[in-house]
Amino acid sequence: MSRPKVLDLFCGMGGLSSGFAKEGFSVTGVDLSEDVRDIYEKLPNSRFVQADLLRDTIEGNYDYVIGGPPCKPWSSVNMTRRGADHRDYELVRKFADSVLEIEPSGFVMENVPPLRNDPEFFKQIRRLRGAGYHVTVNLFKYSDFGAATSRRRLFAVGFLDRDPKSFVQTLESLRKNPSTVFDAIGKYRGLEMGSYPDHQWPNLRTIQRYLKYYESGKFGWTILEWDKPAGSFGNVMKTYTLHPDSDPRSGNSRVVSPLEVSGIMGFNHGFRFPREITMGRKYQMLADSVSPVFSEKIALALSKSLYYG
Repeated sequence: MSRPKVLDLFCGMGGLSSGFAKEGFSVTGVDLSEDVRDIYEKLPNSRFVQADLLRDTIEGNYDYVIGGPPCKPWSSVNMTRRGADHRDYELVRKFADSVLEIEPSGFVMENVPPLRNDPEFFKQIRRLRGAGYHVTVNLFKYSDFGAATSRRRLFAVGFLDRDPKSFVQTLESLRKNPSTVFDAIGKYRGLEMGSYPDHQWPNLRTIQRYLKYYESGKFGWTILEWDKPAGSFGNVMKTYTLHPDSDPRSGNSRVVSPLEVSGIMGFNHGFRFPREITMGRKYQMLADSVSPVFSEKIALALSKSLYYG
């Protein structure tokens, strides 16, 4: 039997695709940034297509379309252009356009929770429902499914030939106790900078300027705790997420390395970035990614609901 084919729009480094690849789907990733190709194509049964989805149309026969349109228009971290003023605002509509053009059996769209407050989002959901898709919109927290991060994300899921309730019920049955930061990165504790691939971090001399941010719990400006999952955080070079052994008042502090962030997000221990990718780009890719721990649960729930739902 041929593998079900999945098209991942705005695939980035492949966090959402990885669960589907692990579950045996054939995955094609599409992204504006060519520098994710080498990372994405390390997934089994994968290929990468570079395209600008604001102007390019993706064609082909796919069983499922998945993806997370860029979240900057709705992100609480983005304090500059937001909403309809942002270049990426149209990309939620472009995702819907692709689903309507390709007509897959189903789709999964991921984004930040504030998207649900935008009328444009529900306009696109109505378009999809008008084309015959049965759609459900839910919020999920990665740590409820075993990840070491409590990041919350909005997921819109739709199927042409079935009610998505069975998918959601199956997904809910896959809940698991959260991993802790220690579970994810305790193995790296005490390693010196550069002693392991991707285990470098910027030498930030301004951490103490932001003590009030750490005291208030401002988004991303947190000191991780060994015995808890990490909270949601973005690009570590923009909001200084500190290693659990840090003490910013004493000046003995550092941010977590890309290696540690990838572990917290749920990428496997053997994951490596290509050497030519800059540190800032590594952090941004990770900030934009779906946790592979959660994507595995989505793909497994989809498989189970198809065969048993």
